[in-house]
Amino acid sequence: MYELYFQSDFSGTRLGFYFSLVCSVLLILCCPNIKYWYENKLQFEKKVNFWFGFLFVFGFFVMQSLSFYCLVLKSNDIDSGNYSTVEGAIEDIQIVERNSREEAFTVDGVRFKYNDYGTENSFFANRKHDSDTIQEGRVVKIAYLREGNENLIFELSVKK
Repeated sequence: MYELYFQSDFSGTRLGFYFSLVCSVLLILCCPNIKYWYENKLQFEKKVNFWFGFLFVFGFFVMQSLSFYCLVLKSNDIDSGNYSTVEGAIEDIQIVERNSREEAFTVDGVRFKYNDYGTENSFFANRKHDSDTIQEGRVVKIAYLREGNENLIFELSVKK
């Protein structure tokens, strides 16, 4: 019998994607009005070049949209069953602490490696360092997505 320890939550991903996409489109459509308002109505002593500020904000929304879109694709893979599972004892744990904490371990020949800051928030990265969940010999069941040469853990269960 396994007890669920971690499960990814993609519930707001699609909404976030659509919101950032709508903001990007509205920003483009309203650009002439925003430019007029900025140049003629705001009374700042020193103003930043409008196009510099506009491109900065627009770039932010585009990057947010792309980030959310990647998460939507991963969520779709999970929903359609395009993922792998592995079950077994944790072996060969390696922990490296620098500016962040990096951990790696193997379960039944599958290598998992993650980092506090480098791993997306939607996936397991053992951010609770004082947790004793990841231990040598502990039997776990892991559902993961393969992305390039990374295995992203979206569900982790521990044997009772």
